[in-house]
Amino acid sequence: MTRTGWMKATLVALIVGSMAYVSATPINADAADEAVRIASQKINDKNPDVRAQAVDDLARANNKAGTNYMMQCLANENDGPAGWRMAQAVAMLTSEEALEVVEKNVLKWEKPENLFGAYWTFLGLANQNTERANGILRKAVTETKDKDIYIRSAVLEALASARRADMADLLLTVLKTYDPKWDEDSPIIVLTCVHGAPKMVNAGDKEMRNNIVLAMADVLAQSEDDRIQWFTCKALSEITGEDTYTDPEFWRWWVKMGGKKTERREEGETVAGRDVPKFFKAAAVGKRVVFVIDISGSMQHPVNLPPEMKNPPKEPEDEPDGPVTGGKSGKGGKKDGDSDEEKPVIPPPDYSKVVSKLDLAKVELIHTLKYLPDDYWFNIVIYHTPHSMIDNSADEFVQATDSNKARFIKKVEDLNWANLTNIHGALTRSFCVNKRKTLDPMKIGKKENNPAWDPDCLKTGATTIFFLTDGSPTISDDSTDIGQVGRPGGNMVGNGRMCQPQNIADDIRRMNVFRKCVINTVGIGPHAGGLLQALAQMSGGEYIDRSGDVR
Repeated sequence: MTRTGWMKATLVALIVGSMAYVSATPINADAADEAVRIASQKINDKNPDVRAQAVDDLARANNKAGTNYMMQCLANENDGPAGWRMAQAVAMLTSEEALEVVEKNVLKWEKPENLFGAYWTFLGLANQNTERANGILRKAVTETKDKDIYIRSAVLEALASARRADMADLLLTVLKTYDPKWDEDSPIIVLTCVHGAPKMVNAGDKEMRNNIVLAMADVLAQSEDDRIQWFTCKALSEITGEDTYTDPEFWRWWVKMGGKKTERREEGETVAGRDVPKFFKAAAVGKRVVFVIDISGSMQHPVNLPPEMKNPPKEPEDEPDGPVTGGKSGKGGKKDGDSDEEKPVIPPPDYSKVVSKLDLAKVELIHTLKYLPDDYWFNIVIYHTPHSMIDNSADEFVQATDSNKARFIKKVEDLNWANLTNIHGALTRSFCVNKRKTLDPMKIGKKENNPAWDPDCLKTGATTIFFLTDGSPTISDDSTDIGQVGRPGGNMVGNGRMCQPQNIADDIRRMNVFRKCVINTVGIGPHAGGLLQALAQMSGGEYIDRSGDVR
């Protein structure tokens, strides 16, 4: 398949995702019992593909015994590609005895380690869309409490993924209980609500649409969190077709005026009082940023910069596109007495000494670090065959103080190229970073160590990841050797499951379901453009294609 073809196929897969469900083929009781006997022996297999097939076989039995084994497997499943398949299997459960087992189990999964088992179970029920399945989904909201954030987040995310606008009242129920304390204590629930809102609003149901817009305006009025503001503005824009206004009063006015498309209004707009940091002109969202930099052997190859970059004009960068972040009127926005002259002028990077792709990455990274505001937190992951923090003595987020930035800039200056390209391992490590206790990515799989649901990662993990590569995945943490399978450009691919771009996309999508981290991707020279575009699109980030920067 060509790079363009794979890109299209990947994006289509991410869009339809869990929606392509098939009905179970009925089997008789004896065959069902035999299927359960065989499949039940495989639910604890180390190979996630084997577990996924076992769950599929158990679902075809469509009985109590088989469903009990399914729930055992789903309870702690944390593999992306396998999880999506298991969600499809849940959708095949139609017997009353099977759905009783599902209800009995999933409504008790209130711990973070059960989050994805609950999500994939609810996703299967949401796509099944039967009266019995819908009853379980409703109970997951109406018979739980505000403190049950994992169950509620799982069911709302599943409903949004399935685009169940007919159950938007459940989303509204939770949105109307928003408390600003959520921003710090449980951001998972508010991010799930605002991110999923555009998928659950039916434009034809104006009353529900307007109520959700008003509830989100209340979130915008109360939240102090930059990322929550960004996602809320973005969602409101998607729902209404309006610009990304940051003033909650504009949205209340919009509902009062009948919810019709309006001309751009200065009195409805609030402009942030600062620029957000950028890397290769992609904007940061939130204030916890991880840079993931490829230092594989191909990064030594030369780049061919356009003339205007060799002698850049000395002028500030453009304002970022998309929703304005960084505050609103009275909360970090432009204040009386502020003037444009008071803002620091940030010159463009100096490319005069750039020769290789690694030089270009260094220049852009050093420039971003140099001007990173001191209320930001950051760290840097580097990768080739292995992956690591750029400073192994500091694996948590560090504050962007002058001394910290100077220390990390020196580390960047000293980088050199080496070996292969471990994309999945590097991305996984970036999701492990948090402000409290960064996880060890080499121990993922253990019950208490998964960045997709770890409480510290949910609360203080990355809000933006800047991911840079100049190639395709050629090795992963699960590789045992380097195979002899050719890739376009002459690269060799390892035998690891996470060397396959679709598996990488599926697993990072799984890792980010509740994290809501914006992934901005940068590809220099020939690279896996389909994968990078998929990673950016699934997370609301930007894909920067610099494939022309090679001699």
